[in-house]
Amino acid sequence: MDLLKHLKLLGFTVYEAKAYIALLKQANSTGYEIARLSGIPASKIYEVLNKLQDREVIMALGSDPKRYIPFPPDEILKKLKADYLHSIEFLQEKLAEIYEKDGYDQHYIWNISGDENIFRKLRELISSAESEIYISIWAEELAVLHESLEEKEREGVKIFLVLFGNSTYRLKRTFHHGREHEIRQERRARRLAVVVDSASMMIINFKDEGLTTAAYTLNRGMVLLTKDYIIHDIYTIKMQEKFGDEAFTIFEKLT
Repeated sequence: MDLLKHLKLLGFTVYEAKAYIALLKQANSTGYEIARLSGIPASKIYEVLNKLQDREVIMALGSDPKRYIPFPPDEILKKLKADYLHSIEFLQEKLAEIYEKDGYDQHYIWNISGDENIFRKLRELISSAESEIYISIWAEELAVLHESLEEKEREGVKIFLVLFGNSTYRLKRTFHHGREHEIRQERRARRLAVVVDSASMMIINFKDEGLTTAAYTLNRGMVLLTKDYIIHDIYTIKMQEKFGDEAFTIFEKLT
């Protein structure tokens, strides 16, 4: 259940989340009634209810029998939000003091797997852009990321986009590659590369079959190499626009 998942993210145990949800459905209930409604073992219910009282999520009324009522969700969520924001602000300051950015982090490459994790990191990376984004992307992934890219372009970030495949989405500086079929046949995958502010980059391999994998790094050499790779594609596209297929004939002679 999504409710349980999100309440767990806010620090509730499964039993605490179930008890609170049960009380929202039927307030002014006894411990026995809450256990029956929520499926929590009777031997555990009062331990759970005491913890919820300590967290000021529910309130006990009377004594024979003791009944419980929930605090309104809006009130609870406002309090949790304030607590979490305070903790985040505190940690941002204190952890930064401990973690001295002396450049050693730039030697590492982080491996990321799973589409949800990869797209979350991609959106974070795009959102962090202040001046420029170089991105090589297929139409399938552009359909997912176009809103994030368009928002940054509206903010004044320069975006240089090499597009593989057909898409109705276009940015001001879009360069259509035009050799998608050959590349897809050769790689059996779609590759996405993005460089932000010449400071960080990601490369993702979306395989036709198998696990999607990605690499993220601040390594200066890797960042500039990836940026040069995208710029090279842009120059190649512009040469083809000017010279036609003769441009590819020239490159083939060099390989």
